[in-house]
Amino acid sequence: MGKSVAPRAHFGYNYFIMKKTATFILLILVVTALAFALAACNNATTQGQLVDAWKNARPYERYTYTVDDSAYEGTEGTYVSEIIYYAAYDAEENTDKVTVGDYSFEQREGYLIKSTLNASIDGKKLLFETACYFALTDGRNYLLPYATLRSETVDGKQTFRMNGVYSGSTLEYTLTADGETKSGSVGLGSPYYDNNEFHQSLRGVSTFSSSFSFGFSTAAVNATEQTSVSLTFSVSGTEEVKDLPFPSLGKDDEDKEVQNATTALNCYCASLSRATTVAGASQRLYYTVDPVYAAKNAEGTHTSLSTYARDDMWALPHVLVKIVEPYNDADRNEHTVTYTLQDISLIPDAE
Repeated sequence: MGKSVAPRAHFGYNYFIMKKTATFILLILVVTALAFALAACNNATTQGQLVDAWKNARPYERYTYTVDDSAYEGTEGTYVSEIIYYAAYDAEENTDKVTVGDYSFEQREGYLIKSTLNASIDGKKLLFETACYFALTDGRNYLLPYATLRSETVDGKQTFRMNGVYSGSTLEYTLTADGETKSGSVGLGSPYYDNNEFHQSLRGVSTFSSSFSFGFSTAAVNATEQTSVSLTFSVSGTEEVKDLPFPSLGKDDEDKEVQNATTALNCYCASLSRATTVAGASQRLYYTVDPVYAAKNAEGTHTSLSTYARDDMWALPHVLVKIVEPYNDADRNEHTVTYTLQDISLIPDAE
């Protein structure tokens, strides 16, 4: 893969500034998910290869989540994950290049997954941004990470930035933290995933089931460690997530179409854990068992959703509905940070 690159979440990172400490809560999102991000350069997992979770070059998806830290009243912010399709670069037909941080490149067909966290915690304003470009396929494998970016800003001041590219199974990176910049590389075992947006690429697992489990490696590159870590993703069953705050079409007991004011989705409940000791317990991620169906109206101003199959709508597979991450504060009190889906849109903000 060439040089050119990884939010929603990042394994081995802390997102929130806690009382009595200036550390961030460890956010070990795999996800997209989506993770929905997310992003393997693998020949095959033990369960089978990833597939294209965004078939037919679906041009755009946006998932918006509320962020709720149980240590505080109310919600603390929003998390937005966007998936943008790019056709392969062509000097005559498609001259748009993908840019990820400092890298601009002539891309293979693929998807840019980028995420933004805006939150206010303990009087501090946080802006965390991540992005990763994934080539759709190299002819054998799907969703290969190409270039990755992570930026953290606190009260308007950038405190951390990492930008990197994948060369084979090696991530070559440059990071800036505490005013110091350094470069390096991390070699990864197979299968491997990008650490910024792979929660979304996990939506492309073709063998999701209530007993699905596999291990993989990812690069943890932050201010305190730059290394390869082993993660285990394991589904323990299914669970219905109710009262999601967006309307959808559904079917009643008589198989008649109904308009629901809120939405309930049956989800695979998965845990994500790290092989080595890390603060906090395993993270829980919830991916829909069945697709969510979505379509824009004729004017392109509104996205309608359905929980049953419709030929006039896109099928959105294994939507990442919720993330729950436990952590301990400085006094060893147990808390959680919960990301809950509040909106799905096929319409870019600029439209």
